[in-house]
Amino acid sequence: MSEPQPPSEEAVARRVLTSMLRQGMTQKRLTVEQLVRRSGLGRTTVSQALNDNASIPTDRTLRELARVLHLDAEQLVDVRRAFVPGPAHKSDPDAEFTDRYRTYLARRHSRLEIIGLDLSHDRSRWPLDTAYLSLELAGAPGASGPQEQADSAPTVRVQRAEDSLAGLDRVLIRGLAGSGKTTLLQWLTVKTAKGQLPVQLRQLRRHVPFLLPLRTLVRRRSLPTPAEFLDHLDCPLTAAQPDGWADRLLSSGRGMVLLDGVDEVPQDDRKRTYQWLDELLAVYPDSFFAMTTRPTAIREGRFARDGFAELTVRPMSNRDVAVFIDRWHEAARDQDATPEEAAQLAGLAERLKDTVRAQSNLSQLATTPLLCALICALHRTRRGHLPRGRKALYDAALSMLLIRRDDERDVVAPEGITLDDQQSVHLLQRLAYWMIRNGQAEADRADAEHVIAAAFPAMPAVAEQGGAAAVLDHLIARTGLLRQPTAETIDFIHRTFQDYLGAKAAVEANDFGLLRRHAEDDQWEDVLRMAVAHARPDEARRIINDLVEHGDQTPRQEVRLHLLAATCLEHAVQLDPTVRAEVVKRVGRLVPPQSWKQATQLVDCGAMVFDLLPGPEGLNDDERAFVVGTALVIGGEPAIPFLKRSRSRHLARH
Repeated sequence: MSEPQPPSEEAVARRVLTSMLRQGMTQKRLTVEQLVRRSGLGRTTVSQALNDNASIPTDRTLRELARVLHLDAEQLVDVRRAFVPGPAHKSDPDAEFTDRYRTYLARRHSRLEIIGLDLSHDRSRWPLDTAYLSLELAGAPGASGPQEQADSAPTVRVQRAEDSLAGLDRVLIRGLAGSGKTTLLQWLTVKTAKGQLPVQLRQLRRHVPFLLPLRTLVRRRSLPTPAEFLDHLDCPLTAAQPDGWADRLLSSGRGMVLLDGVDEVPQDDRKRTYQWLDELLAVYPDSFFAMTTRPTAIREGRFARDGFAELTVRPMSNRDVAVFIDRWHEAARDQDATPEEAAQLAGLAERLKDTVRAQSNLSQLATTPLLCALICALHRTRRGHLPRGRKALYDAALSMLLIRRDDERDVVAPEGITLDDQQSVHLLQRLAYWMIRNGQAEADRADAEHVIAAAFPAMPAVAEQGGAAAVLDHLIARTGLLRQPTAETIDFIHRTFQDYLGAKAAVEANDFGLLRRHAEDDQWEDVLRMAVAHARPDEARRIINDLVEHGDQTPRQEVRLHLLAATCLEHAVQLDPTVRAEVVKRVGRLVPPQSWKQATQLVDCGAMVFDLLPGPEGLNDDERAFVVGTALVIGGEPAIPFLKRSRSRHLARH
């Protein structure tokens, strides 16, 4: 009697894949008909994929089924290819390279650096699937262009990011520093590469992402052509890229161009950057384009004629904050925490949520993922005690990142260099201020070493420990505030810290004239706000007065500069009441807003606008619509009582 033959490799692959797909259906409680409808595949294709006696599903079929069943598409494809190499790919270099590139993107961007998650650099990266929090985006749907936005009543729609992006092919996303703009693009990149986009974004499921940080691209002499995208990103697959691959991809409408940080492009480079973008849009009109920027770096409607919808990242809601706090502490518990530490972290999470709910000043701070992460980290390291106010929060965060992380881990001079907190802060301030003055969010390492070396004559205790290169290595390795993206470049872990430290240097140098001269540069907005936070009362008065007077003398910048002065008020520890009154007087000219354009300008002032907004009594219908639209976009706790009053008034009238 002959020995039974072992199953073929293809049969093994069929059984494994069928088992995984059926298990996914069971977990999602889906029928075959539901799976057919949601995947968009034919019934025969789906039935064969679930039948271990049929042919092995194609890569595309597996990706579509994985998306619906929330399975790991790359794992399914890897199983298929481990047993069936896939002859189709041998004759299609583009498809083969696209798959390699997708896999690279999924792995390259699958983790997110969370500031303050742990005091150790090698344990500060969080799985993106855990870290990503779908924030709310606000938009004005239905507006066909700048004129309609300026003259018609706002129709504010607030939705989660996936719903807001649904059906769009060009989008400009505005948001404050640390609001999660970059994380959103990273999430889009990974989910698209894995074939795991939610059903709302099904129009993008076949796309291939190019995540392009503009801060890096503009440092080169010329901006890249599509064929140079991978090279400019230092992608290791550059040499394997088939000739014309990127052009064919974008021409077919399957490209996803994600431009991160328009606000980080120096003013002198903006014109060539916009020209470069205009060329891409003209040559590849069918591909998807998304850009991120701080609120005022791009004027309203600048890209409306190019079909860009504009969305604004809203502050985190109370629910978002609670979810973020839970996830942060869960991630910290997963970082090899002992049972005692895990129990302590669970208690800290509950205490922090209660504290944020109870203290309005804290809830107003915890409105972005960056600040919420800092609050979580400080709450943990200080055993439940938190500083009050934004400046105190940043001061405490710098102390935690600079010194305490090594002190508490008994790390002593691992690079042969010992710097105290004042020495470290001074060097970082000089570096941050140099980068700000030169319009850089990323600096050449050689330039950074030069800045540090220039400080040595006044810092002999530092100079005698080593050269500028060694000191820079120490700051990168030990402070937690600097990174080295490539061997030739350095940057701060977040632009917020660069602006905060640079502003401190500007105030200490009495560079108030320089601050005034750069008031029209949107890259200096947060520097000016932070300068007010660092300044003494007379200095804060001078900075804010300069903004008011500059706005009075510059009609084309009047609204923006007066709004900037208004946003500086909350950062002043002590301020002459007459100065505050002058700012409120000028901002009051925009209240109540008479157009959607004015309403969006008021949004930049944040929660302080609620002290100025009238009504609902005494307003006509258009004014009431603009006022309510302003409140909706600003959002947050202060908006609730205002919107309740407006609703009560509306119900009373009807």
